[in-house]
Amino acid sequence: MPPKVKVSREQVLDTAFEMTREDGFDGLTARKLAAKLGSSTQPIFRAYENMEALREDIYYRSVDFFSREMLKRTGKGEPGYLAMGMTYIELAKGERHLFELVASVREHKGDEVHEYLQKGDCRELLEELPGTSHMDPKQKRELLGLIWIFVHGMATQAAGGQLRLTDGEIKALLELAYGGFLDALSV
Repeated sequence: MPPKVKVSREQVLDTAFEMTREDGFDGLTARKLAAKLGSSTQPIFRAYENMEALREDIYYRSVDFFSREMLKRTGKGEPGYLAMGMTYIELAKGERHLFELVASVREHKGDEVHEYLQKGDCRELLEELPGTSHMDPKQKRELLGLIWIFVHGMATQAAGGQLRLTDGEIKALLELAYGGFLDALSV
């Protein structure tokens, strides 16, 4: 009798994450995942109680992926809000299936990335916001929250193929919105 193939929880998650990147989570089934793993469905359900539990882990891995990618671009000569915003919009276009999961109102209200920006440890980002030396941390968080709402709207349009602007035009709009929000909060 040949030995059973051992499939770890991490292998299940890695494979499911890659399949979600390619085809979206809604098309992911235990049978398709098992076929990709070269196993039966048993290892999947040993690792996860059900597909919703797997979806939860894919969701958090996607949020982590987006956060890491956005942070990679900060500190390279442009303001953090701009670097992160441009990266988020690029990810929405290039990783549409992951963006749909990250921004899913149905499951998670799309809060995690926004909550990180509002409550997380983003002191460095807040400290380097241009033109905010007169603002207290609460006002800076409010400014960051406003620009994030704008960025998320653009990213949603980009993911849906409705945003037909060059990177230069997107950058100019982000800078314009930032300036407008800064002026409004400085009154």
